[in-house]
Amino acid sequence: MKRCALAVLASTAFVVPALGADLPSQGGAPYYAPPPPMFTWSGFYVGANASFAFGRYTSGGSTFFGNADGGLFGITAGYNYQSGPLVAGIEGDLDFGGVSGTNPGGGIYATGTINGEGSIRARFGYTFNHTLIYVTGGYTGANLKGSLVDVSAAPNLFVSQSTFLNGFVIGGGVEYALTRNISVKAEYLFSDYGSSGLFAGTRDNIGAGLSLSTFRAGINYHF
Repeated sequence: MKRCALAVLASTAFVVPALGADLPSQGGAPYYAPPPPMFTWSGFYVGANASFAFGRYTSGGSTFFGNADGGLFGITAGYNYQSGPLVAGIEGDLDFGGVSGTNPGGGIYATGTINGEGSIRARFGYTFNHTLIYVTGGYTGANLKGSLVDVSAAPNLFVSQSTFLNGFVIGGGVEYALTRNISVKAEYLFSDYGSSGLFAGTRDNIGAGLSLSTFRAGINYHF
């Protein structure tokens, strides 16, 4: 009897752990946090910019207005598409302010002022994760207002006219993403606005043009 009892106990010692191993686990499945989304420059964005511009008036404007400088402030909007480290996109801006030149002399006192300008440009760049280096170029236009007082002959002239200039812009810059949605940029642009007639119908009728170098800083919000 003792031997039988010992055999039963020994069998139970082996069977109970085996049954326990077959029971379902009471703990939950392990949790793995999803990886953060990869940063991309692709998508739409809007922003604001401020710039300082300097250059010179060309054609007849060089005599009346001379050199030009001043500040501009405005808005920016665009779209980027990223493939690997390469980024391509389109960007437009609209800016207002005053880039003026004055060159009085010989009885003629004149001032030429760019009080508004805009552009639409292609952008091509290479990205190092959060840093984008790019070149840009396209169309630009500007509103030129000319004011003139001519007392060199009779009758004296007092005239103010505006004309619109059309030309091209090229440049480059660097943009850095502070967060997934916010980036800052710095760029240089060279603009040749072509030329257009000014003071039409007077003895001081000229064709005035303008070339500008612009240093611009901006901040963008990416959707």
